[in-house]
Amino acid sequence: MSEAELNIRVPFLTWRSAILALRRRGHGQRESGAFLLGVRQAANGFCTAYICYDDLDPNAYQHGGIAFHATGCAALWALCRNRQLEILADVHTHPGDDTRQSSIDQRNPMIPVIGHTAMIVPNFAHAPWWSLRGVGVYEYLGNFAWRTHCLLQSRRVQLTLC
Repeated sequence: MSEAELNIRVPFLTWRSAILALRRRGHGQRESGAFLLGVRQAANGFCTAYICYDDLDPNAYQHGGIAFHATGCAALWALCRNRQLEILADVHTHPGDDTRQSSIDQRNPMIPVIGHTAMIVPNFAHAPWWSLRGVGVYEYLGNFAWRTHCLLQSRRVQLTLC
């Protein structure tokens, strides 16, 4: 395979804003997350916005981890419909440098649709906003199976800050 099957372009300022929002919401003590939203044409997505989980579901962070409820899902779909946007990926934080998916991550995809991209940012988002280095990237394969992507080597998923 010579070309990426999914190419998501994220403007630097959007990524910076998202990372800083995740950092602030997690208070350096808990996980936080957001959806990257934008427009998709064939295999190319361009991120134009993000929305944090707790903006959609105020109870998303109540128990230390992330629990995104049906009310948040309904709000997300309404937002996408009203703004004519699509969900390009979800991104959440982990406490340390390890950006591998936990068993909870694997069993609870935020968007359980084959091909959905999930990203994990280390150190509760106390990470460089100008780079994707160290970010874990995963593609949902269905039936709680995932493919791990190395951003430097993957041909199926390409994430680019622009």
